[in-house]
Amino acid sequence: MIRACFPRHSGVAYRGSLERAEMTAKQKLPAQPSADQCRSGQRSFAQYLSPMLFAIFTTPEQCEMAEVEIPVYSYAELKKITNGFGAENFMGKTFSSNSLLYRGEIVDKESNLVQKVIVEMRKNEKDYDLKVWQTQLNALKDPTISSHPNVVKLQGYCNSACDLGLVYDCHALGTLHSLIFDESFSWSMRMKVALQLARVLQFLHSQEKPLILLNFEPRSILVDMDFNPLIFGFGLASGGVLGILDHTVLSLIFLSHPQVYLDPEYTLCGITIGPWCDVFSFGTLLLAMITKSHDPEVGEIIARSKYSFLQRFYGINFTKFIVLKNFWKDGKYHIRDSAAVTKLAVRCVKSCLTVVPKYHERPGMSEAVSILECLRVVKKLGLHCSSLA
Repeated sequence: MIRACFPRHSGVAYRGSLERAEMTAKQKLPAQPSADQCRSGQRSFAQYLSPMLFAIFTTPEQCEMAEVEIPVYSYAELKKITNGFGAENFMGKTFSSNSLLYRGEIVDKESNLVQKVIVEMRKNEKDYDLKVWQTQLNALKDPTISSHPNVVKLQGYCNSACDLGLVYDCHALGTLHSLIFDESFSWSMRMKVALQLARVLQFLHSQEKPLILLNFEPRSILVDMDFNPLIFGFGLASGGVLGILDHTVLSLIFLSHPQVYLDPEYTLCGITIGPWCDVFSFGTLLLAMITKSHDPEVGEIIARSKYSFLQRFYGINFTKFIVLKNFWKDGKYHIRDSAAVTKLAVRCVKSCLTVVPKYHERPGMSEAVSILECLRVVKKLGLHCSSLA
């Protein structure tokens, strides 16, 4: 029997992949040549066997490297998947990229099994809408990026004249933005999310050509049922396999949607885009998780290096107090962890704006990963090993 080659994919939409792949392979095999055809040299028997040999001897690794055909959905199909983009399925808005998120379900017609998905919709109205959507699509189709366990898996897309959509194979609790306020989102789970986010940024920055997200913020991060973060906000990404994004596009977006998670020194002073921009975003996000707040004033005070002022204002060690007041009832919380995490966040958002910008004063993501792996709660969860958890 022919062993057909097909890409690995999770989701009920692909449960019949083996059978369909086998049928496709058989259909592509030509009929066995006659003796006359062989003698006339029209086509050798080996040529007839080559598709079969390819299917038999191709390794799983080679199969995974093959380009995956992404399903294309119509606007009507996405409307059906999300129950008419109903309010009960609405998850929120991605702040910087101006998209709307909806929960959805895809029912497999053969098995009647249900696949949970997230649908991101954007109106194709402004000049940069299509560019941002295309950048995100290209990133999620790239095998190097999509192979990371903390990058959401693309299930399909929609490219109509007025509406642009992306479908993600994900059963999510919600966005990180919605969970930050949730009291049930414990200290240990927050640190698990923080560590995995640090690791995925480390992965993206360590490429031969670093890929910078720029809009690394909680609205563009999904959290699945096991509290694993999944990033999908590649719309403003620059560098790496995506090339350099037009600065005019970035300027238009940031003027329309100012936000606290973007390095202010880039938006105000036009510093060069680099890993330090994502480091600032990570520090601000980490600060939001340990304060259970999206208050921009807190981020701005720390970003302006007024850390000593906060120490004097509270009259105690700020690095311990900022976490203690929010997590002192949490059984997994430890005072040493709070100091390490807060100091890391403060260093990440440190101002680089001097005559000669001091980007090196912000830690790299490799150092951030090392600090988070040393937390007591991370070791108790068994997440401190180098393998991705």
